[in-house]
Order: sequence, then structure tokens, then C-alpha cells
Amino acid sequence: MRFLFPLLLLCVSASAANSPTLHPKAAALPFAHQGPFITAADGGVLCIDAKNALRSTDEGRTWSSTALFADAAKFSVSSERALLRTREGVIISAWMNSAERKEPKGWHWGEPGVDWRAFVLPTYSCRSTDDGKTWETPVKLSDPWCGCIHSMIQMKTGRIVLVGQEIIPQRRHATVMWVSDDLGKSWQRGDVLDYGVGAHDHAGSIEGTVVERKDGSLYLLLRTESGFLWEATSRDGLKWTGLQATKIASVTCCPQLNRLSDGRIALLWNAPPRHDPKNGSSRVELSLAFSEDEAATWSKPVIVAANYVTGARLSYPYLYERKPGELWITTMQGGLRMKVNAADLGAGEIPVFVPPPKPEPKPGSIIMFGDSTTAPRGSLKVYATRVEAALQSAGSTTGVFNAGIGGNTTRDALKRLQSDVLQYKPRLVVMQFGINDSAVNVWQTPPATKPRVPLAEYLSNLRRMIADARKAQARVILMTTNPLRWTPKLKELYGKPPYDPAAEDGFDSGTLAGYNDALRKLAVELKVPLVDVRAAYPEFAKQHQTSIEGMLLDGMHPNDLGQQLVAELLVPAIRAALR
Repeated sequence: MRFLFPLLLLCVSASAANSPTLHPKAAALPFAHQGPFITAADGGVLCIDAKNALRSTDEGRTWSSTALFADAAKFSVSSERALLRTREGVIISAWMNSAERKEPKGWHWGEPGVDWRAFVLPTYSCRSTDDGKTWETPVKLSDPWCGCIHSMIQMKTGRIVLVGQEIIPQRRHATVMWVSDDLGKSWQRGDVLDYGVGAHDHAGSIEGTVVERKDGSLYLLLRTESGFLWEATSRDGLKWTGLQATKIASVTCCPQLNRLSDGRIALLWNAPPRHDPKNGSSRVELSLAFSEDEAATWSKPVIVAANYVTGARLSYPYLYERKPGELWITTMQGGLRMKVNAADLGAGEIPVFVPPPKPEPKPGSIIMFGDSTTAPRGSLKVYATRVEAALQSAGSTTGVFNAGIGGNTTRDALKRLQSDVLQYKPRLVVMQFGINDSAVNVWQTPPATKPRVPLAEYLSNLRRMIADARKAQARVILMTTNPLRWTPKLKELYGKPPYDPAAEDGFDSGTLAGYNDALRKLAVELKVPLVDVRAAYPEFAKQHQTSIEGMLLDGMHPNDLGQQLVAELLVPAIRAALR
């Protein structure tokens, strides 16, 4: 599902995104076009992009195009779309119209005063009765924001069933079913399937895919955040029952069901990666399984493609059976374009990924010691990486190592100081803690009333760590934390005293500001260099024509600009400390 949260999306280079490892028996397709694909009346292949219908009669080597819309300015087909050629020869497409996308400035999902109906990304369908040469005027199905459409089938009865979704008042998404009994001329709205969990822009039971079983019933699979796909069944596509979890482990991404010519049902999806089976979000492996008993059970998944480059994804897949047994697989995320014969999937496999060993710091190195604001974060270039690059560009050979761990308090840090830092005999240790220490878990039952680590203990832990580092002949730099800002999710968790959800800095001023003030005094007392990250944020944001929120990923963690600020502050401080 793609939303207007660009700072939360992991970005990968084009070379990484388009260089997946394929199954040993697979081959690359000779084009860049993305599915879904259908077989045209002349046996050729047809797909669509934002503005055009694309056709190939030579297995994808060359393509011709025709316009989808008479008024191209009014419509732009989303990257997530569905395409169907009916038994009667009518081609139906379904998609979100990116040209009509609207949202409140700054997004502000679920915040007080922001109406959920202000998020608009309409769902449309469009037909062609001459095999894709010309297209009728699109028909609007729904106005509310739809994150993804990618599944549409024709039942034995002739009814068309389309799986949609919409934002709902509970600040999540739910699946909305649509049916047409006149080959896509008009649509009837069916049940809304909401599994009742989550209140953020990617929450809900969403991104569904449907297949008709041999008994005429419909089987639906949905993405959730539960760690498993959820299922539901229907006899008519309108009324759905049995919404419940399956045993199919899945990360938070969409599945794709297809009926193959040999009668089996294929399932293409992102299962948790084999090397990290507890990971609920990684989309680095694309799995394919088959069912011979109408989705009651599934074969052992085969990894058809993988990309283990940091931040890479192979997701939002489309499966097209070009001819019996020949499967074309493409993805919206990750640029996968491959084909493989189903019969060859058992002849070889992609090896289980073995992450490279983390290099150990050499004596005399610089170690960044902190929590999740220090730790590696996907493809984001964190400040430890930036500092090392800056020092090396100036001729330094000193290595910089990242010892940040998400969720850490100074209590946790004190326990691992020797094993993670001092045993490597560093020349310099940069310490940044406080966000987790100062946090008051008001979301607990019953709500906490005091910080996780009291201020006195926080200062005592820092004193001990500074003393131990100095005893080990390591110099120390202290850093204040970045400021915090409210997001809908943070308000949901922390929006009560001692925090003030009505104040711009209400998640910051409640406790964290006091911890940073105390840290400044401690640095003066112990004569430790201090990099005041928090104090530098407002002016840096102003220089870059943004806000403090514009320097944070999620209200808590620095984004690219925030990491840049820390690095720019740290480099001269490090040079001064090492003179």
C-alpha cells in the first residue's frame, strides 16, 4: 500500500531494486512493464500503465500503445491495479485515480480536527469492448482513499468480483467488495471486511486477493498486521463470512491468488524471510506456494526471487500464466520481471541468506553508543555512517562503529558497556541516551506515572559509564537527544499527563526536556564535551526551510536531514576531542 508518508518509505537505489536474485530455473523478462497482464484475443499480451494500454505480440520484446483516456489530464492509473479479460471478451481495468488524490496538508492522519473524509483517492473501473484498442469513459466506484487494488475475477456465473478497500472512520483501512453483473458497466457495493485492529495509515484488513473455488464459492485472503494472512469466504461476492486468521505466515504486504490451467491455486506473497523468520516487515523474499485442495492446505513455499540489499523490497506481486505452466511474475516494488516454468521450481533453490558478520571495532576506533536514534535504520544513512565518511574524506583512517540498540535506556547501556564498547579499546565513545529513560508509559494498564529510569538514576548511570570509559583510556562526548513531536500514533499512546497533546512540544516538554537540561549540567560538572543536538534543531530546520517535524521520521527518530545535522555537529567535536 502506498501512502503519502515519503519519510517512512525505505528508498533503495535503482540498481539494487532492479537486481534481484532469481530462482535458478527462472529467466528475466525482456521488458520493464509491470503486471497485471492478460491474454488478448490475438494471443498477444496486454497490460496498462498510468495513461496507456500496452500490447505485445512477440512475448514482450516489443510493445505498442494506445491511450486509455480521451481526456488524459483527468485520469492517472495508480501503480496498484487490476485487469481482467472476461469470457465474453470484454477487458475491464480497475485502479485508483492518482489525478484526484487529495489529503490534508502535512498528512496529519487521525489528528483532532482532521476529517477522515478529507483523504481522497478514488476507485475507478474502465472497459474496452474491442480488445484494448479503445476504452470507455471510466466509472467511479468510490471516493474515499483506497491504498491498493490488485485482484479482480469473473465467476462461473459471469459475475465480476473486485476486491477494493477504503479508509474508514476508525482511522484504518478495511476491505470493500464490489460486484458487477453487466461486465463492468455498473457496480454493486458488497460487505466491508474490517478485522478491527489498528489506527494508523497502514492498519486494517487490506490489499485483498480473491479466487473462485471449484464448488463456486469465493476465497479471499487479506493483508493484516497480525503476522498472518486473514481469510473470508462468500457464495456471491457481496456477503462474506468467516473472517479469521489463517496459518499462512506473512509480513505486512499483499498476497496474490491465481487459478492455474492445471487446476491448482497459486499463492504469491512475502512470507517472513527464512533467515529471519520472526521479522514481520521484511519484503526481501517472494514466496510461491500451490494448493491442490482449494486453498485448504498449501505446498511448501518456494522462494522465486530475493533481494538482500539493505532496504530492498520485492513486493506487490502479479502472477500471470502466459501459457500452461509458464509463469510471469512482476512486482510493483523492487522491479522484479521474471518468468519460470512451474514444473522446474523443485529443481534448485535460492540459498538461505547468511547475513555478513558485523565487523568488530579495532582498537583506537570511535564508537557511537546510544538507542534507536543512533542504531542502523534500514537504508537510512545514520549519523555514524556519515561521520565516518566525513572523517575519511579528510584523510582519517579511524573507524567509526555503531553500538546503538533500539529501546535502550542508560540502565540497559550500563549493562552492555563493557561487552559492546570498552572491550574493543576505543579511542572515543559518543553517548546519546535519554528518550527512553525519560519516557512515562502512560499507555500501560494501569498507566505509569513515573519515567522508566528516574532522573537521578539516569545521571548516576551516565556518571558510571563516563568514569568506566575514562578508566579504559577512552575519551567521551555526550549528546543531548533530538526533540520529539506529536504524530497520531504517538498521541494515541502518550496523549495524557504528564504529556500535553495540545502543545506542539507536548511530547517533549513533559519529561525529556528536563533530562536534557540535567545532561548539560553534568557535562559541565564532569568537563565532558557536549554536542547539543536538541538546541540546534530549530535553527537547522529554519535554514532548510522546514520544521522540526520535517527533520523527524515518525516524531521520534531523525530522518535524513536530522541525521545530517547530528553528523555536522559531531565531526568538529570529534576532531577537537582527538587532538
